[in-house]
Amino acid sequence: MKTKALFLTAMLASASVFAADASAQSEKAREYAYGMNLDVAEVVAIEEAPHALCEPVNSKMTYRDSKGQTHTVSYVKQSQDVGCY
Repeated sequence: MKTKALFLTAMLASASVFAADASAQSEKAREYAYGMNLDVAEVVAIEEAPHALCEPVNSKMTYRDSKGQTHTVSYVKQSQDVGCY
């Protein structure tokens, strides 16, 4: 019985940590400008909008800087699907 209670407590604690991280990722993304100085210590996620083959794609990169703060930057890149090159 104690094991179940401990397991439930651990699950609730980890869920709150993931919820906090998700809310940080949902912050509004800054649009990337050429030459923008980014302090990227760790890439958390890269998201691409759905697209057809071989076309420019709207993307977002979520990253942590050297101080541990999470940021999101949006940018346009060339699709990297097979057959584009």
